[in-house]
Amino acid sequence: MRGFIRCLGLAMAWWLAGGGFAGDATAPSAPEIIERFLARARAAADEEARQMVVYRRTTRIEDVGSKEEKARSRVREHAVTNKAGVVHARLVRIDDREPTEAEVASDWRKEGDARKETTRRRRGPDFVDESMIRRFEYVLEGEEMLEGRRTYRLGYVPRSASGGGEKNIDRFLGLVAGKIWIDAAEFEMVRATAGLREPLKILGGFAASITRLEFDVLRRPVAPGCWCNVLLTSRAEGRRLFSGFSVRLDVEQADFRVLPISPASP
Repeated sequence: MRGFIRCLGLAMAWWLAGGGFAGDATAPSAPEIIERFLARARAAADEEARQMVVYRRTTRIEDVGSKEEKARSRVREHAVTNKAGVVHARLVRIDDREPTEAEVASDWRKEGDARKETTRRRRGPDFVDESMIRRFEYVLEGEEMLEGRRTYRLGYVPRSASGGGEKNIDRFLGLVAGKIWIDAAEFEMVRATAGLREPLKILGGFAASITRLEFDVLRRPVAPGCWCNVLLTSRAEGRRLFSGFSVRLDVEQADFRVLPISPASP
């Protein structure tokens, strides 16, 4: 259960934005916006292969647990290097202290396992999974200023064929809906939110039931033509076997440096 929730990014604090149509009759349609967004994502993946991004990642996890359990909170800080889509994260701090050598080694093994899975699935941590994007239908709700940029705000819901699989991830995608903000100038994703429309039951609800699973991702340009995730807020609530759980996850990424990768010498 814990691995399943972690795999989905846990859950997020819901944040609906206001705003309306800007009245621009030349605005592209929702399908056109998504196609231009995907084209930009493919180009960004090619650019990622020619650069190295160094940054700091701070992860805060608050596990409320059941009513009988005491809330637990922990903070981990990593120094991260994304070189040509291959990510290495080194643990540098746990709460208010330096980690022990054993903790660094254990974290490195976990990061290695995650890195292998990321490499198997896609090129880098911010690379867009096109097949995932196409599992939803999009409606243009309007234009909105966000992070000082003009964006298109789209609502999305699963396509009728989504969620028919037997895997937990397929069932999850069939129950999720949200909003996505696309930059009107560069067609990069600025923000995305998602949440369950109804509870997700595992093994018919006997093993576990997730009643709340939400997330909110914010992205910014950190260098010309280079956008990165800067904030993830997620929230999960539900029940596993006979006890309830409530988990909040906040991931902040900052202090970005983008460097070109020099061609290998002959």
